[in-house]
Amino acid sequence: MKRKNHWVLFAILLLALINLSPSNTATPPRSDRTGEFEPAQPKVLETEQEPKLLKVAVQMTESEFSRLQQMNSKISEELSMDVELTNFPYDSDYTSLQNELRLGEAPDVLLLNNIWVRRFAAEGYLSPTESYYTGSLTGELLTASLAPGEWNGYMWSVPMDADTYVWMIQKDRVQDAGLSMPKHANDWMQLISAYEEKQGIPYLFALDFTDPYAVLSLLWQLSGNDEDDKSCGAFLPDDAMERAVLSIEGIRHLLLNLEGTELKELSSSLNEGKAMFALVRWSEVASRMDAGMEILYPNLDDPAAGWMWIDGRSYVVSAQSANKDAAGQWIAAMTDQFEQRQWYEGTGKLPVLKTIYYQSTRGGLPSWIPASFVNNSGVIPADTGFPEWLQHFSKIAAPFLADGKDRHTFLMEWKAEL
Repeated sequence: MKRKNHWVLFAILLLALINLSPSNTATPPRSDRTGEFEPAQPKVLETEQEPKLLKVAVQMTESEFSRLQQMNSKISEELSMDVELTNFPYDSDYTSLQNELRLGEAPDVLLLNNIWVRRFAAEGYLSPTESYYTGSLTGELLTASLAPGEWNGYMWSVPMDADTYVWMIQKDRVQDAGLSMPKHANDWMQLISAYEEKQGIPYLFALDFTDPYAVLSLLWQLSGNDEDDKSCGAFLPDDAMERAVLSIEGIRHLLLNLEGTELKELSSSLNEGKAMFALVRWSEVASRMDAGMEILYPNLDDPAAGWMWIDGRSYVVSAQSANKDAAGQWIAAMTDQFEQRQWYEGTGKLPVLKTIYYQSTRGGLPSWIPASFVNNSGVIPADTGFPEWLQHFSKIAAPFLADGKDRHTFLMEWKAEL
């Protein structure tokens, strides 16, 4: 009897175990079950397929920003990207952007003036281009636009545009005054010597006294250049530069300050013969070339001719960005040949792709641009403190040009900051 009971208990336990064991036919697939928690894996895969938000920060005029938004709208749709453009209020030292970088809240992509790239790279804010950009940089772009982005053996930026300083004249008025456009520093000095006895109108030079790039360009034009030193030496008050300062001191009554001047006022001054030679950014006058106006530009490869400052902006990617691949794709699309042509037509800012300058039609670019502009490396010191030096130079140069201090004080202050 006891043995029979044991068999009964054994059979009951066996049936219980069979009911508790998993079965492929007893349980429906997870997708068919209701009221149960869905696993996380499919959701993660779905999120990875969605376009990530790419944040881009720039500093530019409202008209330029509107143009950039139009370009981005087309490009982001083509790339299936969600791009957020922000136009930060202008500040010359990028204070707001630097604060965000320090707090770890930086956008993925920044558009910087070229003189700031080395500073941001040295402070660890940027990613080298090799980590996100697959296109070719060396040999394809303007040398003057590439040079500021090189630091510590790496490239840190992808150039977007260029904007050089130029001489603007009213050809007939200059000829009526018995003048011709000097080609070399010695020609400029002779012209100044012949002109300095004149009083008042017409002014010989017109420029913005507070613009350090314009002031440096004027000094370079009057002193020539040294092809062997295009970094720190270009910013030192050497003998040639001191002679240029001496010449300027003698004709300060013949300098017209363009600070805050409307462009139409400048055109009027040139057309009416109130000023002979205006030193300005090309982009500022590109759309205001009235009849008789002419742009003149030196041969930058000629050591006897002076340099001109070539300004520009470049895209950089934050070291904190988690969207580097997307950033590289967006930058490549926004700086291709077609978009650079569109940007030039809309803003007057020159393209950085060399191929555009070599084409037979030159992409509608102005005829005054010489070959030396395309291949010249420009002038920029390797020192990452250059932005602060420029601000200081502007503060000491403006009063000198306005006859507020003598050349000795100006040169002493200049040398003190080197």
